[in-house]
Amino acid sequence: MGYISNDLETAMRETLNDDGQVMLFINRRGHSSIVQCKSCGHVMMCHDCSSGLVLHKRSGVLLCHVCGGRHDVPTNCPECKKELSFLGVGVEKIEEEVREKFINARTALVSSDTMTSNKAMEKLIRQIESGEVNIIIGTQILAKGHHFPNLTLVGVIDADSLLFGSDFRASEKTFQQLFQVAGRAGRGDKPGRVLIQTLMPEHPAIKALAESNRDDFIKWDMENRRKASMPPFGQLIAIIIEGTRETELHDFCRALANAAPKINGGPSVGCGRILGPIPAEIYQIRQWYRMRFLVSGGVNAALQGVVSAWLSKVAVPRSVRLKADVNPQSFM
Repeated sequence: MGYISNDLETAMRETLNDDGQVMLFINRRGHSSIVQCKSCGHVMMCHDCSSGLVLHKRSGVLLCHVCGGRHDVPTNCPECKKELSFLGVGVEKIEEEVREKFINARTALVSSDTMTSNKAMEKLIRQIESGEVNIIIGTQILAKGHHFPNLTLVGVIDADSLLFGSDFRASEKTFQQLFQVAGRAGRGDKPGRVLIQTLMPEHPAIKALAESNRDDFIKWDMENRRKASMPPFGQLIAIIIEGTRETELHDFCRALANAAPKINGGPSVGCGRILGPIPAEIYQIRQWYRMRFLVSGGVNAALQGVVSAWLSKVAVPRSVRLKADVNPQSFM
């Protein structure tokens, strides 16, 4: 079973037969995103982070995409000594499939693992412009504003992977990124085609991309934010608390929760809320354990003063560090 659909494969062959170039986009580095035992289900995890390790087959390592830690690829499961499976898909696995299906293709793999310097990127650009490469496979680096006149087909392998998560901006970011990627096709005299592989063609972000209807997507996204009182119709302050001692971290978070004020901005600005504590999406990074509070309120609520007064009520242990992020851009 491959990851390139029949329709996309057909379009690729037509493009190559017409001496055009193809760009395949998947926003995942490496080869396999999950390394798991077929027998006991053990998943290979980073020693220093609560993050699964990713197989990077080219360099022959398991890599943590959070802290950058490198680990040897075990022959068998370290728990039960049975066979490991390599699940999920990244750019390296797509490159393997392309080489199997397009034996004579001249491919280039583009990610932060391969484009490690300006010289490497400049060399790649020259190869694409000269026709030395006719299938480019890569991550979000491909979304940048490069101009390749002979690139007439863009294929998005897995558009759905970007749509969901803890960030209320997920749909916006998906639309923005795929709109940029799609814009690489047909920038010369020849018309371009964009094929998006998705299991959710009716999702407003995907539908808007297919119809080139940016305004309807913005209207839908803004209405959802208004209903949920998300920015720009509300305020958010993330409180990120990290500690090297797990017990002390949780004790401090409980004390902070007990000291939390009730926020009431009045009927004109809406009531505020303090949510948490909960573990961060990535609970441990480089041996620091991480917890979060989220403070929300109306656009005119004086949240920053309330949060400052609240945080001053509880002494911060030496093993704990705390930061407040007003209208955070990341929820990791």
